Amino acid sequence: MAGSPLRAWVQAAKYRGNPHLLYRAARLLAHVVQQETEIPLRAIQGILAVPISAQRLRQRGYNQAEWVAKGFSEVWQIPVLKGYWRRSGGASQLTKTRTQRWTSLQTEFEWVKVPPFPVVVVDDVLTTGATLVAALQGLPHERQVWVCTVGITQRR
Repeated sequence: MAGSPLRAWVQAAKYRGNPHLLYRAARLLAHVVQQETEIPLRAIQGILAVPISAQRLRQRGYNQAEWVAKGFSEVWQIPVLKGYWRRSGGASQLTKTRTQRWTSLQTEFEWVKVPPFPVVVVDDVLTTGATLVAALQGLPHERQVWVCTVGITQRR
């Protein structure tokens, strides 16, 4: 993602108060996913946005992953599910090393109730995979879960 226009969109969405950019990117990506993947969209029961901490939500005013979920939801006509998990107050992952990200996220997410399956879990960007792995821990392993992000970072 380094050097791409998408990087500028993600940064503007997360750090400059423009979450609608992620919504627009997700809508475009949703059309590609419909055409180019084998995700069984007709069977999907809902879309789960990776939560952010309450502190980060107060600072930013929105969860960027929820804007991604809204974009997918509109195109796919699949509901965004809320109230299934929560995230404790962890620090930003932005400046952490790969190892620090994995370690700091091990106990960040708590499932409040089990969602209907199959589901799509969405986040804005995949960097190391630590956030998504931590978020998915605790779900029944035999259930189908699809993961979508708007961007993937490159190794520096």
